[in-house]
Amino acid sequence: MSTDNNETTGSEIPAPSPAGADPTSGAAPIPGPGAAPVPGPGAAPVPGPGGVPAAGVSFTPVSPGARKRVKVIGALVGVLVVLVIAGVVAIKVMNSSRTPEAEVRKYLDLLASGQASAATAMVDPGVRNDQRSFLTDDVMASATSLLVVEDVVADKNDSSDTRMVTATMQVNGERFTHEFTVTKGASTMGVLNNWTVKDSLVARVSVDVEGYAQFSVGGVNADASAVGRNEQENDYLFYPGVYTFTPIAASEYADSNPETVSVLDDGLGGRDNVVTLKATYNTKLTAAAIEAGQWAIDTCSTIPGNQNSWCPFAIQSDAVTAVTGGSMPKALAPVSEEQPTVFRATVVFTATYNNKYYMAGTQDVEAKVEIRAQLDDNQVLKLDKDGKPDFEVSFTR
Repeated sequence: MSTDNNETTGSEIPAPSPAGADPTSGAAPIPGPGAAPVPGPGAAPVPGPGGVPAAGVSFTPVSPGARKRVKVIGALVGVLVVLVIAGVVAIKVMNSSRTPEAEVRKYLDLLASGQASAATAMVDPGVRNDQRSFLTDDVMASATSLLVVEDVVADKNDSSDTRMVTATMQVNGERFTHEFTVTKGASTMGVLNNWTVKDSLVARVSVDVEGYAQFSVGGVNADASAVGRNEQENDYLFYPGVYTFTPIAASEYADSNPETVSVLDDGLGGRDNVVTLKATYNTKLTAAAIEAGQWAIDTCSTIPGNQNSWCPFAIQSDAVTAVTGGSMPKALAPVSEEQPTVFRATVVFTATYNNKYYMAGTQDVEAKVEIRAQLDDNQVLKLDKDGKPDFEVSFTR
């Protein structure tokens, strides 16, 4: 039986739509085998694969004020961290300049710049006030040369609270060293180190004089003592430098002869610094000696002045009926450098004797006159009430 392709025989069964539902029909599509059920109208959406059901969970958005507070707190924490780091660094930097060496160098720099008062305030010399008269700014200002610091080195005992610091210095080209003792004190605020220099860089100077009662340095006067003084407690203290010691003449008869001395520290507290001031006398003393000698000659050339015990023995006799004296030389010199106030000259008397001692007649009597200026215990020239030198005159054969 033949069939036509456009015609069907019997009841016809429509083929399913490709998508499983007729797009023209209002029926819901029929899910295929294994397909997920399709929710009906009004049903909640079904989460996709891997989704988490949102039932019972909710999120509250962060307010702008809270976000700002979080940022501020974070910024403050950052600032605090920076400040802590900066503080630690600052403490280390400050302590790097608060070392035993730094403290000694600070002290020496004061001396090198002539700041005596500040140096004394920083390190006490530990002596009586009358020994500090030359530890002043004015005295140091008068120095022609002051301290030059070359090197400052501390020992290696870093953990000790007592350190030894050796400084190498010079004054006027003369090098010397000094070992300082430096001790650690209580820390400032518990973090800043403090060190104290214990020994002062003062040098003892023994000023020995002959012919002067006082001397001066930098406008400061002090009493002088006689040669041979050995007591250290009577020494004068100076900071290192080159100073000029000027004796103060007690009268117009002595000259003032300054002495320039390099005052150094020997490192042992000894007395290597000795200044000797010896007076030299001028022509005024020589003239006064000639005058005193002539007065003695004139006195012994009279009767009964010739009988004074200090006149030449040969003319003291009462057998002398007449006597004349000579004259002092116009030029006169001291006996020696060691005896600058003693003068001697030769004079001739002419004496006439009677027969009492069998020496009748006139004869010359040669005598040596000695004129000795009187000195006090400090070898300073004594003056009489008229301000003239006090001489002792005597005659010898």
